[in-house]
Amino acid sequence: MRPARLRLAAAGLIGALAAACASPGAPVTSGFNNAAGAGSVLAPSQAVAPSLSGFQINGATFAGDLVFTERHGQAMAIYHHAVDGADMLSAEMRLDGGWLINGARVFEGVSDEGLPVSIELVSGPCEANGRQHARFARVEAGRLSYEGCARETGPMVSWTEALPLFLPAISACEAEAARSSIAFARRGGGAVIHAREDRGAAVLRYRFGESGRWECTVRGEQARWSILPDRAAPQAGEGVPVYIPGRIPSAGEGCYLYERVEDADGELIGALGHDVCSPGFAGSAPASFG
Repeated sequence: MRPARLRLAAAGLIGALAAACASPGAPVTSGFNNAAGAGSVLAPSQAVAPSLSGFQINGATFAGDLVFTERHGQAMAIYHHAVDGADMLSAEMRLDGGWLINGARVFEGVSDEGLPVSIELVSGPCEANGRQHARFARVEAGRLSYEGCARETGPMVSWTEALPLFLPAISACEAEAARSSIAFARRGGGAVIHAREDRGAAVLRYRFGESGRWECTVRGEQARWSILPDRAAPQAGEGVPVYIPGRIPSAGEGCYLYERVEDADGELIGALGHDVCSPGFAGSAPASFG
């Protein structure tokens, strides 16, 4: 069992995904949000102010900041790690390799003192210092290991930063969909593409394959579904990324990469899917979510 207070939650490495399917065989580039599929190659996009984007990390005995920046025309990340009673550790983290390994984000680098430093971020509900975070993580510096929670920072924070708060509402919507008249739409595969709070109710926006967009409104314990007209405007950040409840599709389906979402015990509860073939997800969807 993984103590919830000791998981590092982070949130974004793909915020504005750059179109990457135009050149088959070329490395996939992206901004600051999420994905999965072992060894996927993604790099920060110049469209997102790198110096303002990253993760703040909180643990029981330490604090850290992972900040994306640029040096000599190359995207990179700088990590600062502070522990009570010790000198601050600083490390340069590489962004030129596959940062997604087995559905988790992995960053590796070397400290100013030559110590190997690695950060592993796993999406999921993590609580630290009385605050809910969207990712677990583990920091290793030399022979020492640290665990806690982290949150996404920057000008384009993903809507999934609040995903842990909406998990109960998602469960209610899934249960209602399984027994309601919209069950036919679920056969095309489905994903949550946005979540928001509206006058005390949780409003979840879904896409079901070719059946268009739907909204599920949860007030108290009651979930109610309605279909959205095609003309309905997308919410800010809609579909960047999408959340697939209860499963993770096979890596490499269409133009999507997938990141695991786990609970505090390390059990799979869903996946984040990132469209790496377009700069955003505003009404289009993959042929299947698995």
